[in-house]
Amino acid sequence: MVRGARAEWNVFNSEFQIPNSEFIWAVIPPLLLLIYYYRRATASPPLFPLLLCFGWGAIFGGIALGLEWIFEHTISQWEDWQRFTRTLAGVAVRQLVFIAPIEEGCKLAGVVTFRWLVGRSGNRRSPALSIFIETIAIALGFTAQESWVYLSNGVATVFERAIGTPIHSLFSAAFGYALARERFGAGSASVQGALRCRERFGAGSRGATTNYQLPTTNYQLPITNYLRTTHHFLINAIVCHALVNIFSSAWRYNPPLNFLSYLLFPFLLWLFWRMEGWWRQVQHQPSIILISGMTSIHRYWQRGLVVFALMLGGNAIFGFFLLVRTLSPLHPVQLLEPENIWFIASRSALNSIPGAIAWGIYRYLRFAASRRNSS
Repeated sequence: MVRGARAEWNVFNSEFQIPNSEFIWAVIPPLLLLIYYYRRATASPPLFPLLLCFGWGAIFGGIALGLEWIFEHTISQWEDWQRFTRTLAGVAVRQLVFIAPIEEGCKLAGVVTFRWLVGRSGNRRSPALSIFIETIAIALGFTAQESWVYLSNGVATVFERAIGTPIHSLFSAAFGYALARERFGAGSASVQGALRCRERFGAGSRGATTNYQLPTTNYQLPITNYLRTTHHFLINAIVCHALVNIFSSAWRYNPPLNFLSYLLFPFLLWLFWRMEGWWRQVQHQPSIILISGMTSIHRYWQRGLVVFALMLGGNAIFGFFLLVRTLSPLHPVQLLEPENIWFIASRSALNSIPGAIAWGIYRYLRFAASRRNSS
């Protein structure tokens, strides 16, 4: 019998067995993150439909798992496939050809089918925000199902799965934003100008903070509109998904290939920033501007600072991740031993230095942008 979420009601002895620990640790972190976004929403959609989205995403996570198993079973008949996938090039091909497309395609299918099922019963106060947060909920449900499979089979720790909780949401935010953009009238000139600004990592003009007027008709988009709206953003999600998995696999190889692993957390930090920018846009909030230079040279300099801050901040987070991973096998009492206390303090201080520099660069760019806007 597969280990996992199992609750049985015995009529004869009236025993009720609660779900085991793998199920609890797989579900609780994504649910907490969903509640966090629910509390942040300015026009909160009803909570019950979001919980339905969460469960709907778990269902499509199971569908994605089945499709991946079928593909693996079929292609494994090629005798050189296993040997090829042990190389980094093989990992990249595997991710780009079927892992990332299947998972992102299933999440998009989950969003589309849920929108088709709910019809006009969504949040009419802010349909764009409703679609975006529903996409997050479905991605988090997908994450919960995936975490349950990993934990049940012992191929990942609770800490690793907890750290990876928001990652699927970072990918799916791309087509979630595309669907939300369709709701607040992306065809208008003002919105098109804002969309051109969004790629500049928060470097928007004042036109990027335009208050969009939400349409009141055509609330249920046809399937053709979904496909036309999201195909570029779906490709974006697939590529980002594949890159994250490639970077996270690079540490297994010899130099210089293993240096690619140092791009993982900076890339995740950028994905998080991008998602936060889209989150502000669907709520009609002004963008956080970092690139505000008046000349091309000044803007290139600021973009270089942004990249440098991402590298420093991301690898500071990576350092803390490695620290916790190193200490996780120890008993809590062992953490109080003098040599372990010194190890924790020294590594924490070492990881905090690049993090503090990255934060200082961020505050400098914010200050420069505020001075320019006030002048």
